[in-house]
Amino acid sequence: MGDEENEKNGGRYEGIEDEASGGTSSLSTVAHRPAVPPLACMRYSPRPCVNQDIVDALKPLRDWRFAEYGSGSPEGISYATAISVIIACPYKIRSGEEARALFKARSRLVLPLDSLLNSVPVQVGGKIALRIDEFLETGRVKEADDLAHNSRYQALKSLMTVHGVGHHTAKQLYEQGYRSAEDMRRSGKWEKEFRYHDDIQIPIPRSEVESIERFVKLQLDRIQRGSHIVITGGYRRGKVMSNDVDLLITFPHQDGKERGILRKLCRRLEAKGLIPPDGILSFSEPATLRSIKENKKATSFDSLDKALVVFRHPANGTTRKRDMYRRVDLIISRWPSFGAAVMGWSGSTQFERDLRKHAEKLGYKFDSGGLRVRGTHEVVPTMMEKDVFRALKLKYIRTFEFPGRSRPA
Repeated sequence: MGDEENEKNGGRYEGIEDEASGGTSSLSTVAHRPAVPPLACMRYSPRPCVNQDIVDALKPLRDWRFAEYGSGSPEGISYATAISVIIACPYKIRSGEEARALFKARSRLVLPLDSLLNSVPVQVGGKIALRIDEFLETGRVKEADDLAHNSRYQALKSLMTVHGVGHHTAKQLYEQGYRSAEDMRRSGKWEKEFRYHDDIQIPIPRSEVESIERFVKLQLDRIQRGSHIVITGGYRRGKVMSNDVDLLITFPHQDGKERGILRKLCRRLEAKGLIPPDGILSFSEPATLRSIKENKKATSFDSLDKALVVFRHPANGTTRKRDMYRRVDLIISRWPSFGAAVMGWSGSTQFERDLRKHAEKLGYKFDSGGLRVRGTHEVVPTMMEKDVFRALKLKYIRTFEFPGRSRPA
């Protein structure tokens, strides 16, 4: 059955019967509800969602696994995947079994139950389903509650608040006897990391994110007019508060004009005192260098010119009584790949993981530097997010449509 015919049936999986009882199982009940698309890049993810209470109950378990095993570990991915699909579920989940029945199907096909279960892995595993049942029955998840008193988790979480400390380094520090960021501060070995640490830990409201963008745009216009900036990251996903500010910069319809602009921008921001003398945490220009050396390779993370800086946000006498130091990422993109860059710097980790997976199946390689044909490395023009969805044969979802600057013409 094709998509059009399936839509006539309400986008449902059909023909799922409980053979043992001869009746319709709870799996069948779920199957006759709107299907949840299999990949994060195919589904709308509202926040807050219908099942926000379940999501909030599972997040501590995900975060614990991220801290202990890493965000790319099977343990972490299993919870991240489950939470992602639960967020996208348009109806209230009533049991763990119902959550398990949210199939990871490639398409909305009418299949017998055995065939569907054998050929399509579920997105919510059995252990997670038990946690969902526990929450729905008691209003809490004991494992999540216990984490508040788990000294190892609390230590790792505190250590990972320090810039540059991921889960591997945090575990090493823990083995060396460090139990908190304050332990690191008192040791005197990380003076630079703690110079702006306290300010960086304070969440940034949307109004301040927008103010920082205006400061940067003003200085950028002094260097080169015609630029366009999009605030990406959590801000673009609609978060009320952000941990840092991601600013993606391009020059519409002027490919090549962006080369070398990052170095000039950082120098000007330093000259104006908006980046303190030790405020450039990292700086790389792989895209500019590749324009000089065409054969220079780049990883997916370093495919764009970028600078991770500490930005001094000047006091305004009202909402900011003093200067605030904030983490800001300055990213430069070519105009032909700007849509891919916006998606690469806006999507959640799960969204990006699924998008790369889907692109690979279609013979493409996707990262924030652009969409390329595997083998030939030919760049697919993606000036807008819609261009990425179209090239990957995905229905366009307005995942990133939140208040902010309008798009360039």
